[in-house]
Amino acid sequence: MRVCLVSPYDLTQDGGVQAQVLGLAEWLARQGDEVRVVAPRLPGGLMGVEAGRVVRVRANRSVAPICLSPRVSVRMKETLGWGEVAHIHEPLMPMVGVAALRMRGPAVATFHADPPRWVSGLYRGLHPWVRSLKAPRTLVTAVSRQAAAALPSGWEPERIVPNGVETTIGGDGVDRKRGRVVFLGRDEPRKGLSVLLEAWPLIRSRHPHAELVVMGAERPDPPEGAVYLGRVDTEAKERTLRSAEVYVAPNLGGESFGIVLVEAMAAGCAVIASDLTSFRDVAGSAARYFAPGSVAGMVEQVDQVLECRTASDRLSDAGTERAGRFSWDRVGPAYRECYEKVIRRSA
Repeated sequence: MRVCLVSPYDLTQDGGVQAQVLGLAEWLARQGDEVRVVAPRLPGGLMGVEAGRVVRVRANRSVAPICLSPRVSVRMKETLGWGEVAHIHEPLMPMVGVAALRMRGPAVATFHADPPRWVSGLYRGLHPWVRSLKAPRTLVTAVSRQAAAALPSGWEPERIVPNGVETTIGGDGVDRKRGRVVFLGRDEPRKGLSVLLEAWPLIRSRHPHAELVVMGAERPDPPEGAVYLGRVDTEAKERTLRSAEVYVAPNLGGESFGIVLVEAMAAGCAVIASDLTSFRDVAGSAARYFAPGSVAGMVEQVDQVLECRTASDRLSDAGTERAGRFSWDRVGPAYRECYEKVIRRSA
């Protein structure tokens, strides 16, 4: 099968959607499918087309690296015409997603985000313009209930297909260090790093030998017992997760899934997370939760897990089992079924 994967975001930058596009491209290629990718920018070695200059736009309490060039449609036309099906991620994100959605041909349109209310209102305002979302040639999916709930009536997804994650990162390659706590995420307010850093001295006062490792962010003057690794590559990320006892997700909101929770569970971490609906949907009873933004709640949960090795091991085992639900060997075939279905009904 010839599949065009479309990302509105720069694929040389970290992000949840970017990880899905790259992971899906790799899985499809392993199945023998031909894959080309359209995005504002592509990493080296990836077959496809770059849509144009990247601009950074604030959205959903984050920064989106997108392309706003009016020539996007011209640049992607040949590539999309080559494919038997286009898989458009975040189809209403300008300009790449919107331009791809307006092309003719079978398409799967996947919504990822848990957007703020104003974006949901914008979706409703675009209703007459993007009628192709309701056309037989387009099959709408979402990665979670939260992503689906943002869509107006009439745009409901035909299928919820969760994000795929490489779940084979666990193992005995690195010795797990008791008392090591890990965070992974960009230094944006909604990721909650500031809440974790406020809680950390209280955690250290109860567990003097505990260690905090922060990946993806870097600040001056780390608190005692903490280290910042900044941006890390995949190998370093997986090695650090495998070496940790606890993973903390202090996110404040705006999360439609929780890819990093799956990665942490797959690596064998005991997961402690903000009580967000999307996080509960992903981790279920394989994690402990605290109220978003609650320093006291976070301290209590981390303290209890670090205090009791049995509790830590129980969460680790439950998380490893739970993570298997999101392996590419499950998610990839689900998307392939969507491709085959929309191709058949577009014939």
